[in-house]
Amino acid sequence: MRFLDIFVRQNHPGELRHHYADYGEKLAGAREYRRLEDLPWPLLVDDHQGSVHRAYGGEQADPTILLDRDGRVALYQLWTHVPTLERAIRALLAQGGRGTVLGGVDRRPHLLASVVDGYRGPRRGGRRGVAEYNRGGFGAGTLSYLGGLAKPLLAPIALRSRPLSDVRR
Repeated sequence: MRFLDIFVRQNHPGELRHHYADYGEKLAGAREYRRLEDLPWPLLVDDHQGSVHRAYGGEQADPTILLDRDGRVALYQLWTHVPTLERAIRALLAQGGRGTVLGGVDRRPHLLASVVDGYRGPRRGGRRGVAEYNRGGFGAGTLSYLGGLAKPLLAPIALRSRPLSDVRR
């Protein structure tokens, strides 16, 4: 199984990061993102219009889309939740890499990971980026800032990679 991240757009733009004016700016932003996040897998940079994102039903700014071996959507997560993704990957592998898993769509707002580790992105945009995140997410910028302060306590639960049932074993 191969992993690929799709760089779709500038989330929470502000005075430090703005909407990309052209594809060259977007490509530079993607290179910086890959370096800052230390991604070990390839990063596909969507075109300036977001064609790939829209083709896979991009409802949110940064969904997780698990594709089966034929390139069809096996699971679409509105908000990335690593333990759910882990279960989906296991289920997909058990099915020979084909078909949908876990009902095909996960619309649950998995907020704890975003609260604990979600401040990095808006902070990169600057004060206006955080303010925009607050307005669009009902105080999410402030909440993620506070969650980041509590990260040492909350990370073992919020940022786990395995479902809790696996962790307890």
